[in-house]
Amino acid sequence: MTFKPLLQHFKEMKHYFIVVVLVFGVSFYLGWANSEQFSHFLKDQLEGLKSLSQSLSNKDNPQMWFFFIIFLNNAVKSVAIIFLGLPLGILPLFMLVANGMILGYVLSLQTHESTLSIVLKGILPHGIIEIPVILLACAYGLKLGMLVWKSAAQIFVPVANRTASAELKKVLTLTKPLIVIIVVLLLLAAIIESTLTYWLVHL
Repeated sequence: MTFKPLLQHFKEMKHYFIVVVLVFGVSFYLGWANSEQFSHFLKDQLEGLKSLSQSLSNKDNPQMWFFFIIFLNNAVKSVAIIFLGLPLGILPLFMLVANGMILGYVLSLQTHESTLSIVLKGILPHGIIEIPVILLACAYGLKLGMLVWKSAAQIFVPVANRTASAELKKVLTLTKPLIVIIVVLLLLAAIIESTLTYWLVHL
């Protein structure tokens, strides 16, 4: 397994990268600016996270528990969302929208004075790695979904070269090194979140 073909393929993915960044950005804005309209949905998401956080805080060595839960949660979801994109890329889009809105909603709850502190202490240290990795996984999930759609269309529409099926196989092969990169980066993010972020938040 080599990483060079994957890195080269990133150039072909630029339009998908742009799309996921735009969707995430718009979702963030919706969560920030329209928090009252989406409050019920977003509060349900946050309540689950709050309950889990409180449960882990009461355990012996909570930082170790935070590390394992954060890493497993992010790694499993990020890897799964790549392949869950096969049904036309719907679930990666949902993940982008949900994560963007939750982040925007959380920051909208803070006062202007505390927002910068929340970002610098609670999000930036690990988020600078975690968020791009999630966007990367969603981009490839969307790519697979689009290729499935194109492959299905080419079955019914006569074309000289059925390129979509060949490209789908190529991208599925590239998911092996992609998963390795995602897992390693999320491992690093989980270490930072369970140590540096944990320490900064509890100052």
